[in-house]
Amino acid sequence: MAIIDRLIIWSLCTVMAVTAQADWVAGGVGAAMPRSVSAVTAMLAATTVGGLNGYVRTKSFRAVTTVLFVTISAVNASFCTFLPFVLYDAFTLQPGLRHAVGGAAVAISFARLPVGDALLILGLLAAAWALHARTLETERVQAQLRQLRDYDREITLALTEKNKALMDKQDYEVRLAMLNERSRIAREIHDHVGHLLSRSILQVGALMVTVPTDEAKQGLSVMRDTLTQAMNSIRASVHDLHDESVDLRMQLETIVRDFSFCQVRLDYRVETQPPRDITYCFIAVVREGLSNVMRHSNATEVTVSVIEHPALYQLLVEDNGTAGSGVDMTAEGLGLRSMEDRVTALNGRFLVERRVGFRLFASVPKGGQNHESAYRG
Repeated sequence: MAIIDRLIIWSLCTVMAVTAQADWVAGGVGAAMPRSVSAVTAMLAATTVGGLNGYVRTKSFRAVTTVLFVTISAVNASFCTFLPFVLYDAFTLQPGLRHAVGGAAVAISFARLPVGDALLILGLLAAAWALHARTLETERVQAQLRQLRDYDREITLALTEKNKALMDKQDYEVRLAMLNERSRIAREIHDHVGHLLSRSILQVGALMVTVPTDEAKQGLSVMRDTLTQAMNSIRASVHDLHDESVDLRMQLETIVRDFSFCQVRLDYRVETQPPRDITYCFIAVVREGLSNVMRHSNATEVTVSVIEHPALYQLLVEDNGTAGSGVDMTAEGLGLRSMEDRVTALNGRFLVERRVGFRLFASVPKGGQNHESAYRG
């Protein structure tokens, strides 16, 4: 918008320079050259100064160029017609210098030009000041609008992230409540129905000893087999229900929370709940790994990372202990061998590093085999 203002003022000053009266006060440099040449020179000089002031926005540079142009105007009257254009950028100077330059420009205009032309110069100066003030206000409002827009975007992004976090937390709490309910149901079935069936099987067995006829014994035998089959079916259902209620993240958070030897940081980046065989495997590896840290390491911090990839799950347990601290783990490799067996049973890979601290790394493919020994200990 400042460029448009400059073009307006420059056009009005050019029109005035072309149509100005010919009986300007003679003398100085302007009297020694033709009027047309003097007007063109003033126009080129004003265009150069205005362009430089618009490009170089330092107040010191604008002050020097403006004072220089006003000084030349006192010598050459043709330069007076472009004073409004040059002084457009002088309104950004310090108030004292701005008033001094403006007053000098008005005084020179009335001293070198006819009264009518001087009044036109004064009117153009007022127009330049009004345009400049309007431009500053517009730029200020635009800056406020940009700031409000950026603030609104930040608030929107923050609210979006907050809403997503709340939704994730809600989903997690719903799943946690569902898993707890499954676990409660499994315990109640095991404690009540399982015990009743076990007692019934024992009672039937006792009756088989006391009844005298083979026909009655055969009937009781069929009843005992039926109760045993029902007991096995309920036991399998309870185990499945209990296994489905085991949440890997919840179990790891519990293990980390209960570990008091040193600080433990859990980095859990898994989108979907792993299968139960991988879940039990990772839980066992983390427990054994933290137990090894407590028994054989001088670490002050342990990091447990569980990361899901498109084709596999990764588990990393590492501490910041001194390399070689504690007992040589190779001397009692039962714990490490047990962890390795669990991982390899799922077609996974198990690595141990002892460079700085202790580091356990396990990766299990998502298509790993479901071996009972991998998650039953």
